[in-house]
Amino acid sequence: MKNLKKVIFIYVFGILVCTSFLIPRTTAQEWIYDGVDTTNIPGSSVYPTECYVYEPIVEGPPPGWGYLFEIVKGNMTIMPLIGNATTVWGDLWGVNLTSGEKITGYSDVAFGSWNETFGFMSLSYIPFIIPVESNGFVSLPILNNLSVFFELSLAFYEFENHQVYPNIHSIAFWNTSNIAYYELNYTDDGILTRLEVNTLSLPVGMVNITLYSQPAQLPPSFSFTTESGELTTNTTEIKLIANITDADNNNDGLIDTDNLYRIYNGTGWTSWAPVTGLIDYDLGSVAGGNYDITMEVKNMYGVTQKQITIQYIAPGVDGGIPSYPIAVISLIAIFSISFIFLKLRKKLRFKEL
Repeated sequence: MKNLKKVIFIYVFGILVCTSFLIPRTTAQEWIYDGVDTTNIPGSSVYPTECYVYEPIVEGPPPGWGYLFEIVKGNMTIMPLIGNATTVWGDLWGVNLTSGEKITGYSDVAFGSWNETFGFMSLSYIPFIIPVESNGFVSLPILNNLSVFFELSLAFYEFENHQVYPNIHSIAFWNTSNIAYYELNYTDDGILTRLEVNTLSLPVGMVNITLYSQPAQLPPSFSFTTESGELTTNTTEIKLIANITDADNNNDGLIDTDNLYRIYNGTGWTSWAPVTGLIDYDLGSVAGGNYDITMEVKNMYGVTQKQITIQYIAPGVDGGIPSYPIAVISLIAIFSISFIFLKLRKKLRFKEL
């Protein structure tokens, strides 16, 4: 039975991938991973290196196993039927949901393509990613277009009814004469959350899946302070340390390391640089007082800004009093002593006379 489930699992992969890796295509512009400068693939909410994991709703694959869709790149591709289109490419894996171990997989799979003329097309039976509008969200026209695509691709099954539910970003096909149905639910930014299908001609549950995990897509979370942790200093040359919270924002199973920082130096921002060890910062030629230090850290999803306030005690300060009042007091004291001395001298002369 266990071996049979593995055979079914591999067979399902054939259904998921379909023939996308066998179709010739011509590529042009590409969007690939580029560290903190990585952008989402235009017309979608996904970024290269992101991983989306799905688990079966009912028994099918071996227990504890699911499907991992790994985004590799996007490009402008001449695809069959629709011509030049934005296409999302990636790898599809079987994955152990507990350990993250990968098994049978396919590379260079076209997860979805779209252009303004034709609309959406997927060469996989599971279009887990669909396009979004310029505001980053799925619209009713996009869902209607997707409905037309599925109506054509599922024509063989002759579903009697279909409906678009824009409020929940869902599309459904079903029969009233039997229990055949095909239902898809998406997030508002175009990620498949659930697919249930019973076409009667395929084993029930073979491609029934629900979203198990997805990228957080969050900017860095961090804090920073001085090397000693003290916010009072008697030197303008300060060493800072930034503490970035460990995170896996693209859901690839690895801690994010591609973070850059910069500091506002009073007149402008420093250049972006990797966060490595202690960070040198100079207040410059300033008087004693309180000074704000602002730092930003970014990853490919965005920028986070934090600020601390440093109390600088300039040299010559006694008890926190700036040195210039002491100089004034000393000057007054000198004049006072000189005045008293002159008065005494005049008084002595008067007595001698």
